[in-house]
Amino acid sequence: MKRMHTHARQAREGSRQQQGLSLIEVMISVFILGVGLLGLAGLQTRAVVMNQSAYYRSIATDLATDLADRIRANRTPFLASADADTPAPQPPDFSRCSQVSASPDTLSCSAQEEGRESYLVSEEMAQWHSLLRSQLPDATFTLTAAAGQSPGFFRYTLTISWTDNRSAQDASAKLSSYVTVIE
Repeated sequence: MKRMHTHARQAREGSRQQQGLSLIEVMISVFILGVGLLGLAGLQTRAVVMNQSAYYRSIATDLATDLADRIRANRTPFLASADADTPAPQPPDFSRCSQVSASPDTLSCSAQEEGRESYLVSEEMAQWHSLLRSQLPDATFTLTAAAGQSPGFFRYTLTISWTDNRSAQDASAKLSSYVTVIE
């Protein structure tokens, strides 16, 4: 009988210990869950920032493709006349148009070299520059020309820069850029 009484007491004490132990387990589980949810919130915030960065990069890619199409469309008539017996004027140099550094909203196009047509260069670049400034924050561009594979034609290097990372502290970390070659 005494032995049975001892087992009953131990069973009651064991259930009290078990109740306290399950409270600690619940508290640890809630803590682990909380840390996991905080990590998930941080991951979501970073994903939103990276999504915005990818969006800007896709816009820059589209704008670069648009300018490449404009350049190619304006030199196509000159490619067709390259086989003619009479010397045809050379295609325009799109790199003669650039942003004014003091005012990036302003585009300046200098005169074409002698023997080069200026066919729609200023108009095409003004339209493209307007798109660039309206679609990317604080966007700037540089367009440099080098001799292309065909005589008289250019190989352009286009660099588009814009403000991207909103969480960066210094100005250089905020700039992103996209570089492409147009032939």
